[in-house]
Amino acid sequence: MRNYYVYGAVALLISSMSLQSCKDDDNPVPHGVEVVEVENGGTISVSPAEAKSGETVTLTATVDEKWEFGGWKVVSGDEDVEVADASALQTTFVMPDAPVSVSAEFLAPGQKFGLTTVKIPAGTRMLGSEPTEPSYYKDEKLHEVTLTKDFYMSAYEVTNAQFAAFLNDVNVGQDCNGPVGDDVEAYLYDSSTRDNGSFNFGVNWDGEKWVPAEGYEDHPVIYVSWYGADAYAKWVGGALPTEAQWEYACRGGQEENLPFGVGDGTKMTKGMAQFYIYDYYDLAQGGRVVDSTIEGYVSSTYKVGSFEPNAYGLYDMHGNAYEWVADVYGNYPDGTLVDPVGPESGNQRVLRGGGWVNSGRELRTAMRWSARPTGRMEHYGFRVVF
Repeated sequence: MRNYYVYGAVALLISSMSLQSCKDDDNPVPHGVEVVEVENGGTISVSPAEAKSGETVTLTATVDEKWEFGGWKVVSGDEDVEVADASALQTTFVMPDAPVSVSAEFLAPGQKFGLTTVKIPAGTRMLGSEPTEPSYYKDEKLHEVTLTKDFYMSAYEVTNAQFAAFLNDVNVGQDCNGPVGDDVEAYLYDSSTRDNGSFNFGVNWDGEKWVPAEGYEDHPVIYVSWYGADAYAKWVGGALPTEAQWEYACRGGQEENLPFGVGDGTKMTKGMAQFYIYDYYDLAQGGRVVDSTIEGYVSSTYKVGSFEPNAYGLYDMHGNAYEWVADVYGNYPDGTLVDPVGPESGNQRVLRGGGWVNSGRELRTAMRWSARPTGRMEHYGFRVVF
């Protein structure tokens, strides 16, 4: 009789534990959803902030202007959690039986094409130069410009590798021609054949596709026409900078109007940029200085970023390669200008910054050069804005 009660009590206890276990399985404990803070490019949110195993969690991303969404990542412990559509701005995942961490990638303008960009703040400043600046030319008239919007500019000149990828993607062939509206124009020269290959540090046609000249993958592309530069800028979702944007950015936030946007702004000497170093520039010495005894000049472009950037983080705004800008060439108009875009018509476009063959005075921030948009020279390159 005693054993009957003992067995009954044990059975009741087991039954109770079994019922409790079923109850716990039916009501799992909720786990937290940690949101990793995003530094730049947008914000993310999740709903709900905690969930039980098997419940659906919604992810939402808001992208800043000009940035792009790169995708979601949800992790539980060391394991990735499957997201319904990792590339969608709003999507879901099923909560596992453990806490999760949610993060997202935002791509800066141009990043998916391998471009590094920096943000240039809106503002008002004087552009051009004073007539007292040594080597001043009459088309550099000092004038006030206001840029009403921030913009992003590629930190480096577009490289051979980047431009070759574009040419291949849009099917530019050995003839170098690409579409321009309803017509076609030459985008570039093959640097292995132009000028008898004397300046073969651009891009080459290998019989099937465009490739960077060997060893010059990260050098600025050269022999590019304005049409080629403009087409590339549109391909990456950007544009060529206006002349005002270019000079404003080149000055790197300087309060004074100095000849250069790097160093102390007063000189352009060996080691500051890639240019014809025998013919340099120094305000303390009256401007232009010629010294044929200087050693170390290399007759080619340098790898982008080889010299110190300006205060905005822009490299090679002076030297290496002249840079095409969007504007048609013309004299600056009178008065204060707001977001200027240059003349409406004309047969020449503007280049800025000087190149590897140019003297120091030709690298001055205010210095303007013009050429037909079909022009393709061994020191013509460009960069992009967004």
